[in-house]
Amino acid sequence: MQNNQKDSSSFLSMTGNLLLIHLLFILLTPLILHLGYFSVVLTLCYVLVLFIIGFLRSHALNITPLKVLAAGYCSQLPGIIPSIFVIIKKLLPFPAVVFEFLGQIWQTPFYPVYPLLPRTSVADIPLYFMINLIISLIIPLIPAAGAYISKINK
Repeated sequence: MQNNQKDSSSFLSMTGNLLLIHLLFILLTPLILHLGYFSVVLTLCYVLVLFIIGFLRSHALNITPLKVLAAGYCSQLPGIIPSIFVIIKKLLPFPAVVFEFLGQIWQTPFYPVYPLLPRTSVADIPLYFMINLIISLIIPLIPAAGAYISKINK
């Protein structure tokens, strides 16, 4: 029973850490955007921090890479849920504009990268917006990769 509580506590701790890091980078990004293309460094720092947190915290909390991945997906739910509503907006009985806004706000740490993308669209949807919708599904893989490498180095 106590071991189960420790596992859930470790999982919640990892989820909270990943969520707080994401919120911190949401707040930092608008402050750095005036630096132009140099602001891409912040996005790279964000990815690096996620990897390091996965690497260090999984070892410290003694949790598996799969639990780190699950914690990553839980921490990204504020971006995943609006993205799902935007993708299925034709099936919704109400406008999905609010969900588009929430999804874009949630992915603020990746704004510096969008000007580097080609100016193309798929089915009249800009590439950056499609990436914006799926990035919440990719982000949890980064700390999980760090946790996996931590397990290999043990």
